[in-house]
Amino acid sequence: MKNESGFTLVEVLVSIVIVAIGLLGMAGLTAASLKSNNTSYYRSQATVLANDMLERMRANVVQARGEQYDIAAGPAYTAAAGTLQRFDCTVWFAAVAAALPAGVGTVDVNAGTATIVITWDSGESSFTTISRL
Repeated sequence: MKNESGFTLVEVLVSIVIVAIGLLGMAGLTAASLKSNNTSYYRSQATVLANDMLERMRANVVQARGEQYDIAAGPAYTAAAGTLQRFDCTVWFAAVAAALPAGVGTVDVNAGTATIVITWDSGESSFTTISRL
């Protein structure tokens, strides 16, 4: 029996190491889950914002097809100040910036097809939609 003294202490230490490794793994999984959740949330916001701009253009389709809703990053607007399309573009661009971290939106209309690109996280993530007006 004297040879076995301290053996349970080694077992306890080994089990603590195993539990610690398991807890570190769980912490890593939780961090990855939170990141994926944030990415999903931002992609959903980008989808809603793109649909918002498409609906604004469809409500004012003559000017939209006339490329009056084009927005370059910056923003640089095609529409003249004081027009509905300029108001829509200004409000939408501000909404993109407010909803997404470092959010920037661009709109390009060519031959009745609108291409909306929304980027966030300093361009690391993006969402693109193409739709006929």
